[in-house]
Formats: sequence, structure tokens, C-alpha cells
Amino acid sequence: MIALEKKRDVFIFWFIKRFTKREISRRLNISRGTVDKIIKECQQRIVDLNLTLEADLLSHIDEIVVAPLIQRKRKPYKLNEETISFIKELVINNEKLIRIGSEDAKSTKELFEYFQKQKKEKPNLITDFSIDNFYKYVRKVKDNIHETGI
Repeated sequence: MIALEKKRDVFIFWFIKRFTKREISRRLNISRGTVDKIIKECQQRIVDLNLTLEADLLSHIDEIVVAPLIQRKRKPYKLNEETISFIKELVINNEKLIRIGSEDAKSTKELFEYFQKQKKEKPNLITDFSIDNFYKYVRKVKDNIHETGI
């Protein structure tokens, strides 16, 4: 999310000082797409406020440049103890199957798919995280197994 101060700077550089989008982007170290988005937001607010072309925009800056109404919050995907122990159990059992050469042994991707399906049976499992994070955690468990044994 862009800080309100940067939005004000974009507003001043574009509407008051008449810099180009490229100049604004370079001065504030933000992408031109973000500059364009902020300008469009400001233009929409100017239309919503029914300000005329002759209006002194700088005097209305607090009404034009406002914080977003919706505050998005990312949902944390920190793993709880039940999820961690379930992943460890999956990996350890799979490593045992690999060591005895069983055809039932699964790849990490297959383990992840199996893990995702367990949400129905075990509602306390946190399964809404990426396969990359799953791979990283499996790697830690495997490294631990190789250091200390099963």
C-alpha cells in the first residue's frame, strides 16, 4: 500500500507542478503504473467532489488525496503445532517407505496434494499455504532426519 504522503507528492507533482509520470516515478522511486493509478484515483475524487477546472486544487488536497476506505489484511499462514506434527509424520512415514523401496512412497508434490485433501478430515490443519512453503518445511524435516535419524 502506498503511503498517504507519497500520494500527496504524486498529486502535487502532477496537478500543481506538471511533472511527467516518468519524472514523478523517478523522483519518488515508485513505478509508473503506481503513479498512473494514483493520478486516476485523484482525478476520480476531483470528479466526485464536482471541482471545476479553475478550482485551486492545492487547497482541496485533503479532500482529494485520502487514505483507502478498505484496509486489506493478509491472512497469516503460520503453521500451528497440529499442522507441523502432521507434516513431520507424513514425511517420516514417507522416508521409511522410500528406505524399504516401497512403491507406496510419494514425491513431495504428491505429499502436498495428500496434505491438502486432509483438511476435510482434520479441520484444525492449516492447509492454505503454497507448495513452495510446503517444500521448504519438508526439506527442514528431511534435513533433520538425515542429521538425527528417524
